[in-house]
Amino acid sequence: MGACANCDQREHQTGERAVDNSAWDGPAAMSRCANSDTPASCYGSICAGRKAGDPSLQASWALPHHKTAGDPPNAAGVRNSLSRLPQTQGLTNAAAARRHLEAHLASINAGSASADPPTDSLYRSMELELREDGQGMPTLFGYFALFNRWNEINSFFEGRFLERNHPKSMDRTFVSERDAMRVLFQHGRDPMAGDKPLGPLDVLEAQRKGAYYEVPLLDTQYVRELLPGLRAGLYGASYRFQVREESWNKKPDRSDYNPEGLPERTILDQSVLELGPVTFPAEQDTTAGIRSLTDRFLGLEDFTGRGDQRMAPGGDPADPSGNDEAAIHEALHTRDRAWQLRRHLNA
Repeated sequence: MGACANCDQREHQTGERAVDNSAWDGPAAMSRCANSDTPASCYGSICAGRKAGDPSLQASWALPHHKTAGDPPNAAGVRNSLSRLPQTQGLTNAAAARRHLEAHLASINAGSASADPPTDSLYRSMELELREDGQGMPTLFGYFALFNRWNEINSFFEGRFLERNHPKSMDRTFVSERDAMRVLFQHGRDPMAGDKPLGPLDVLEAQRKGAYYEVPLLDTQYVRELLPGLRAGLYGASYRFQVREESWNKKPDRSDYNPEGLPERTILDQSVLELGPVTFPAEQDTTAGIRSLTDRFLGLEDFTGRGDQRMAPGGDPADPSGNDEAAIHEALHTRDRAWQLRRHLNA
């Protein structure tokens, strides 16, 4: 009998159940459904994403996050699916899939206050300056990570904690991964510039203050179209990275820099994937530190409490059909309870 022989009798679970915190293997989960007696029901029980086509075929499904039908959501699988959702093409239920995964994530955050936050495809704001010498194209420069400086991360996707970069956290990636790094506009998501590079990383080095970069801009039409906004200071900037090694102090004493006693993460090693200007304005207060932009690029920012409107990500505030108010308020409520639990555990 296949692994999901009774999938048709098992409901795709949501809500506050036990969470599977084991290692995630999406291909293995999909393979179990492919070999089951009722593959369509099995896929429907482990996946959030639906595509057109025969429901008994793996190609008609996406975003798995349960190991088998009836199992609780896998925490790493949920986060992986949420991070992949914006790039997943052909979904016929994108909005519903997002709501489903966000409901799981809210429950995971509420029930796993002591669990480590995700480490893949994270975004942080960074410094962006433009230098012109009157000859040729300008140069972007600045620091994209500051060393030994605590910054509060307050994110629906990542959680709430303090974070700092160890001075040697960039050493490996600068040497072994520099050739793979790219400087892109809007992290390669702009419909006009796409994933075309803005320029080479001419300078990339760890200085006393932090990780410093210089990028002489290419003389191309798509780069020239960005110059007015860059010169006017209308763009912010951010970088995408992956945490390779970290250390945690889950219950630190309260201090001047951490008056609430939030968990503290020190990043010891990380892989920088790409960096560059983004359409979000630069930080108004340069002393505020580097903040997480992960929620924004995953379409989750409306759940962080920023801005005047809270809508289901992907919805149009002018179109109430794109908003599920009950689901939004439930997610916000669950998120707030998760933060309260974290504070209680650290009291």
